[in-house]
Amino acid sequence: MDDSIIRVDSMEPCQPKALLAIPTLLDLPAEIRVRILESVFAGNAYHDGLKTHEATGEAVLDEAYSVNAFLQPLLSCRQLYADGSLLAFNRTAFVANSLFVTNIIPERLETLHDKQIAAIRSLTLVADARHFRKLLDWGEHPFGLQSLDLDTLTIVLHRSSFWHYLFDFTTGIAHLLRSLRGVKRLVFVRNRALVKGSFKAWCNRVIGLIMKFDHHNRYDRSPPQLETVWWTWSFDDVAQRFCLDAMPTKELVDEETYMQQVLPLMEALRDSIENEEWNPDPRSRNGA
Repeated sequence: MDDSIIRVDSMEPCQPKALLAIPTLLDLPAEIRVRILESVFAGNAYHDGLKTHEATGEAVLDEAYSVNAFLQPLLSCRQLYADGSLLAFNRTAFVANSLFVTNIIPERLETLHDKQIAAIRSLTLVADARHFRKLLDWGEHPFGLQSLDLDTLTIVLHRSSFWHYLFDFTTGIAHLLRSLRGVKRLVFVRNRALVKGSFKAWCNRVIGLIMKFDHHNRYDRSPPQLETVWWTWSFDDVAQRFCLDAMPTKELVDEETYMQQVLPLMEALRDSIENEEWNPDPRSRNGA
């Protein structure tokens, strides 16, 4: 819709009555326009840039996904962009799949207003070793940006003939998770990529280090240094997806009570490790 559209209040008395009766979307009150835009962008939330591999059921990157396609209504005119940009950003998954720029998300976000950045709820990053090295330098906020407040941050492993050596980053990621804020759910997706040592084994090691660091900082340091965020976790064997959900800091209790609290988590981790090590399918070990 063009900004130069004729409005009723600018028409001369000599204009035909038929033309005066033609309503436009911009003639509607702002509240109604926003309700219309809510319907327009309602379906965006159902797309996250991933799809299910038909043969295996694994979660993989949807190469056909286009953020621009879901934001097209904002290009109608300046007024609709002003009315709907925050709503559209809030409901649309932004996907960065370029491997040539390791700092691509911060560079793209620099072009947006702070309120638009704060409206973004879902970000997906296709990553290789260079991106993982950047990830370890984030500090307390994703990509080092305090304005981000994400519901979901998804790290998708780049699929190629090269192997991912994720165990090189296990310790750094476990340290990062102790203080990472601005992310409610952090997801790692194997994306059928080659992972040395197996993807699930790496996820188990991350969980083990999270628990080890937590115990050490609570009971082996004086004064205790509690985590900023406590994470719960789950692993989907079919989708090959590792999910971490942010929870409030666990309160400080005596060590015996603490060990009773985390005992179910330790047993679940032990079972997961045993299942991974004894899995008869060799693909679980070599990442094929």
